[in-house]
Amino acid sequence: MEYTNKIFNHSCLNMSELPDKSVSLMVTSPPYNINIEYGNKWDKGKLVESKGKKYIDNLEEEEYRTMLSVVIEETKRVLKDDGEIWFNIKNRYKNEEIIPPFWVMEFFKDMYLKNIIIWNFDWGGSTNKRFCSRYEYVFFFTKKKGDYTFNLEDVKIPALNYRPDRYKSQLKNPTDVWNISLVSGNSPERTEHPAQYPEELIERIIKVGTNPGDLVLDPFMGSGTTAVVAKKLGRNYVGYEIEPDFIKIAENRLNNVTQELF
Repeated sequence: MEYTNKIFNHSCLNMSELPDKSVSLMVTSPPYNINIEYGNKWDKGKLVESKGKKYIDNLEEEEYRTMLSVVIEETKRVLKDDGEIWFNIKNRYKNEEIIPPFWVMEFFKDMYLKNIIIWNFDWGGSTNKRFCSRYEYVFFFTKKKGDYTFNLEDVKIPALNYRPDRYKSQLKNPTDVWNISLVSGNSPERTEHPAQYPEELIERIIKVGTNPGDLVLDPFMGSGTTAVVAKKLGRNYVGYEIEPDFIKIAENRLNNVTQELF
């Protein structure tokens, strides 16, 4: 199919390349709209390092929410009847108070919320008048109430309190709190993308929510993590990204994927 295993260089507000009901799973992390110029390093108000592509994440609130609602509606159009959406977003801190992202659920009233995953990580920015934030959310929605892919056996983890006299297996169902580290500066998967999320996070989602050969969509492809993981796991991918430099990063990563698991 001419639209599979491609990253299109234009806005995901229009995914006209994709037919209706062609995608099995969408997973994405949209811009957070937290008014940060990514890619620059500052020290005491002075620019000390400039690395990677810069962009400013600062839309008017109404414009930002409208943009996400359009992308979500377009995703629903291309999503199969038994398809899934996994949506990563975080709290924002604005005007000296936290804004939780639960407003996004307004865009999914015609879908079924199965989990709100807490993605917990062990490092990040510091604060001095409130506790440091060390988590983000991943909302898991399905189009159908009960008929959807959930490959639990593929994502089970070792049980800490395993007792052979009580349990048949040393493996258990992961909880809805996932302890997965951010991509550090010295990580082998690190790129110049300023807001890269870890392959481990996407791997669990794609394994549990799709089967080999399924099509995975990421409307905000960024450095290509979704595509890389999909290719490694024998799934097809499609994505959208407006920054050509990010597409180059993604393509370089994809070219280095040598093992495909089917």
